[in-house]
This record gives sequence, structure tokens and C-alpha cells, in this order.
Amino acid sequence: MVAARLRRVRPRLGLVVVLGPLAGIGLTLFLGGWLPGLAVPGVLVLAGLLYFRSRRFRPRRWPVAGAVLGALAGGYLTAVSPWFAPLVIGFGIAGWFTAGKARAWVLEPYTPELADSQVEVPWQARGARGLALLVAHDRITLSGGRGPFRLVRPMVALSGVGTVEQVMVARRATLPVPGVGELRVTVTPGPAVRITVPPGEWILPTDHGREIARLVARRKEIAGVGR
Repeated sequence: MVAARLRRVRPRLGLVVVLGPLAGIGLTLFLGGWLPGLAVPGVLVLAGLLYFRSRRFRPRRWPVAGAVLGALAGGYLTAVSPWFAPLVIGFGIAGWFTAGKARAWVLEPYTPELADSQVEVPWQARGARGLALLVAHDRITLSGGRGPFRLVRPMVALSGVGTVEQVMVARRATLPVPGVGELRVTVTPGPAVRITVPPGEWILPTDHGREIARLVARRKEIAGVGR
């Protein structure tokens, strides 16, 4: 059950949120630091709780958030005493790793039950590092961490998604993203998924075209799209 997966990761995400600030509070009290500064760990805890609550169905971004919260907690400790400067990197790495494990527990392995949840499921493009198709409960999105995809994220509501099917690509090609002329997707030979969207189609190289097609079809059914 997806709900069980989400419950399982709560303690791990809670650790990401509170560990650094609690260490900061403890060291501030122990070293006799500036007591009004204790508001900073409190703000970090509140920000972490609000972020992970609002993104509880979007685990793809959890590691980045964990790294940022960890680094900020380490920065506060450095303000308490410069001797703790290495903790900026240490807490950042720990936050990334801990939140990354939580993400993996929710998303892996992929099972059909995920289609019935509100969890946003990312599908990494083959041969295009950082480029992914995100299938949410109400929309699909092309997202990337580099190049023009950092600034433009083509998004289509499920009601606008047509045929989704696995296809075979015979040769390497660079294709435009319909409606967003400055974006291109490089498609490598092998399996791919073809998604009909206005005003054309997306073709994304992936070995999971059938799973994506079933996922989108199920979420459209749940949303009552196309009835």
C-alpha cells in the first residue's frame, strides 16, 4: 500500500527536519551563545515541516530539500562557533542521503498501486541526464535539472493528454517539444513513449513506455477524464 510507504518515511523526513536545529539549540545553550538566535532553529524546523507537508506527494524533490535544510542548519552552527564550519557540508550531505532514501522507499519498486495514489511518479529519460517525465494525479510535466528545461517546464493537464503508447525509435534524433519552440529532446534508438498532447506529441526515450501508458490511463480513469 502506498499509504504504508508514506507512513514509513515520516520518521526519516522528521529526522531531516529536526536533527540539525536540535543540535544548534543544544550547542547554543551549552556554549552560552546568543539566546535570541534560537529563533533561527525554530524557523528552520517550521520551514522544513511546511515544505515536506506541502510536498508529501512529490518525493522527487525531497533530497534537494534535505540538503538545503541540512546546510542551513550547519550554517547556523557555524554562526555559533566557526569550528563547526565543516558541518555545513556534512549536514547537507546527510540531509540529501536521508531524504533520498525516503524517496526511494516511496517510489521503488514501482507498482500499479502508485497509480491509485496522488504521488507524483517521475520517469527518467534514457540517455538524457536530468530529463524526466513527471506523472502527477492531474497533469504530466517534462522537467529537467539542466539546459532550457530548468526554466521552462512543459505541462499538460490529464484532460489534454491523448494517446500514450510505447514505440520503437530506429535512429537518434533531436525533436522539438510542441508549443515550446526553444526546447528539444534528443531521442536515442530503442524503446520510447509517445504522448499525444496539444498541439502535437512528446516522444521520450524510456524503457518503461508500457508502465507509463497504464499509469496515465489509470489516473485519467480516476479523474473521470475521457468518459
